[in-house]
This record gives sequence, structure tokens and C-alpha cells, in this order.
Amino acid sequence: MMSIPYLRPRFFTGYSLSSLCLMLSRLQMLLFITALISASCSSDVTSTGGDASPLMRVDSIGYYSTARVQAIKDSVLDIFMGSSTMKAPEFRDQFLNAKSGVKLYKVTYSSVIPEKNNAPVTATGLMAIPDNVQPGAPIVSYQHGTVFYREWRATNPNGALEVQMMISQFAAQGYIVICADYFGVPQEDGLPNSYCVPGSTAQACYDMYLASKQALKNMNITTGKLFVNGWSQGGYSTYAFLRKLEGENVPVAGAATASGPSDPMQYVRQLVYNPTPFAAEWVIPVVSNFILAYDNYNLTNGYFEQAVKPEYQTVLRDLYAFKVPYEEFVAKVPHTFDSVYTQKFLDDTRDTTSTFMKALGNAQVYRWRMTTPLRSFISNRDEGIVAPISRRAADYQLSQGNTNVEIIDAGANADHRSVYLKSLINIKPWFDSLR
Repeated sequence: MMSIPYLRPRFFTGYSLSSLCLMLSRLQMLLFITALISASCSSDVTSTGGDASPLMRVDSIGYYSTARVQAIKDSVLDIFMGSSTMKAPEFRDQFLNAKSGVKLYKVTYSSVIPEKNNAPVTATGLMAIPDNVQPGAPIVSYQHGTVFYREWRATNPNGALEVQMMISQFAAQGYIVICADYFGVPQEDGLPNSYCVPGSTAQACYDMYLASKQALKNMNITTGKLFVNGWSQGGYSTYAFLRKLEGENVPVAGAATASGPSDPMQYVRQLVYNPTPFAAEWVIPVVSNFILAYDNYNLTNGYFEQAVKPEYQTVLRDLYAFKVPYEEFVAKVPHTFDSVYTQKFLDDTRDTTSTFMKALGNAQVYRWRMTTPLRSFISNRDEGIVAPISRRAADYQLSQGNTNVEIIDAGANADHRSVYLKSLINIKPWFDSLR
């Protein structure tokens, strides 16, 4: 589900290693220049807002000057789209120029793990606030895609290129952007990766929203309407979060997803039994991440050992735990399901009677009638999440008579990353119209 890896040379297929190293060197130089032109990073602490707020502290973690934000459109976009079927120049002129510098904060807050009897956890997330933020500025909560490196977490925006795109398109245009680190992504929380675990995903995002609201209040910043947006795994997270928000009667002005699956069981079955000829290699560990997360969050019990062939268990387990680089998976693990997964797993995916398939079925996040306007961005050329999977939630809403839903095809040549950029370009004016 899944944000394609984009910082390591192995992932830029179609490029020589030397040219990729040059690209990465340029990115490193860009980040160095950023450090020179940005304001220094302080450790200001914002006090909590009382017992009702999950907010624990807020730390300044950096500043993107207007020039640094503009560099996202002018330079970082090329890195992000390096191996895509579409290239940065096809999107560059449609991206907005930077209007404002952006202050970056790490929000630390208390939360609970629903799948573990509401065990307490200390969680973190990013808050990006534009310079001279206006009273009533809207908040957009962004739910990020799959990360195979902890450096790609939201609270390390220099390593999270997809988050930089949100900063460029929204925070530098007057929106307040927030983004939760999912449980288990930062090493500090001591948890296993909560990969597409529905209750924990929704709780992390919801408490991040509450903590951010309190932090902004403490900063004497009044806020306007709330929007939600997510790509790939973040699309799944957005549906889970939106369901919780509506259940808590929190108004949401608009929701958007790009390549966002809402039915894990349908998704896994499609990958196993109807793979596309251009399917990405990273869908193999996507499924093992599901299994390991569900084992670790009490949705299944030791299924990983039954589902994955013994010779591949260690590397897939370590990849899930961020202990090995993605390149090690590429070198050691075949890229077909029947080579990696056991016959029991393949048999289990045929029906809904196994514990794992029941857990996948229960993890759906679309079977309620939304009140929030929704736009769902899809593509049949998406190498990770094809259109029938990513449009499932929107189709369900339409079947329930919900007409405030639109499905937008990103184009015949739009791969996973292209769908994301297409969505950002289109939802900005739509969100503006709903402010």
C-alpha cells in the first residue's frame, strides 16, 4: 500500500547507479543549503492544555524558508519522480509556488492502543505552520504512506519526500498541516509497526489532531475547518481516521485519498490471485507487514510462521522492524507470492474461514455512510494498488446513495507516485472552495 521507496539507488529502475548517486548527492547538497538558509532549530516546549488534552509537549524541529519550500517544487520533485512512469516536468507547472516559509514542530502526545486493551503509549507527529498564519487557518491532516526506513517518518520531514509535497502544496499556502507518526514507526515509542491495524491507526491520528488543536490554542492560533488526506497506506489510514472523526461528531469539510485501499482482504487477494504484469516488488513485504502487525497487535496469533516459508522469515521480519535496508529484501527474497508464501497461506486466501482472513475482513474501513465529501484518486496503471481496489470505498458510498463522492482517474500512464501528485494538484483548489 504503499509509498514506493524513493531515496535508495536500487529503487530508481531505469537509471544507472552513477546517475542515481549524483541525484542523491544533489539532494544532500540541497539539504545542506537548507540548513544554512533556515532558522536555527530550537527546543521550545509548549505546556499541556489540561487533563482533557493528550498534548505532552511541542518541540521546534526546524524551519523551511520560502526558498527551501520552492526547492521542493524545483528540485525535490525530480528525486521523488525519478523512476516513475511520468516525470517531474509533467507536474511542475501545476504545483504552486511557495508563498510562505513554514515552521516545523514535533508534537508529543499521549494515546492508547485499542487492540491491547487501551494500553497507554507516547506518540509523536509533525505540525507544519505557515509564517504569519491567519486567524481561522484550515487544518489538513495528512496520513502518510508505507515507510521501509524510520528516516521517512513524518517527524523527519527532510527524509519524507511525500510530506514535503504536502508542505509545499498546503502549509506554504496558508494551511496548517499535521501528520501522525503511526505507532511503531518512531523507535522511541518502543512498539512494533502498527501497519494498517485499524484501531491503532485511527487512534494515533485522532489523538494527534486533539493534541495539535491544543498546541495551536496555546500558541494563540485560531483554526478553521478540518480536512483529511492520505496516499497509499495513508489512504487506508484516512478512511480509518475519518470513520472515527465522524463517530466522534467532529466535522470534516472534505476528505481525499490517492491510491487508498479500504478493504485489506480484497487487496491481498488481488495481489495473490490477479497480479498485474507491472506489479511492484514491494507488494511482497506489504503482505508480510500485514501479517506481522496483526500478530503483534493481537488480531492473529503467530500466523507469520505458518504463512511465510522459513528461508524468508528472518529478512521479512527484520524489514518490518526497520532492522535491515530494503535492498536486503530485494537481494534475498523472490518477487512472486508462490515463491515466498506457503501453500497454507495461498489456500487460506481463497475463503474467509482462516483467522488471518477474518482479521483482514474485520480491518475494512469503508462500510459506513459518510457525511464528509470525498474524492478518490485512482489509476489502473498503479503498480501497487490498482483502480478496483483503491475505488472500493467510493463505490460503496455511491451504492448507498451518497452522491457527494467523486472518483477521479489520474490517467492511463499514472503510476503510484503520479496518482499522489495528481491528487495534490486537484484537491488544493477543491479544499479552498470548501473553506
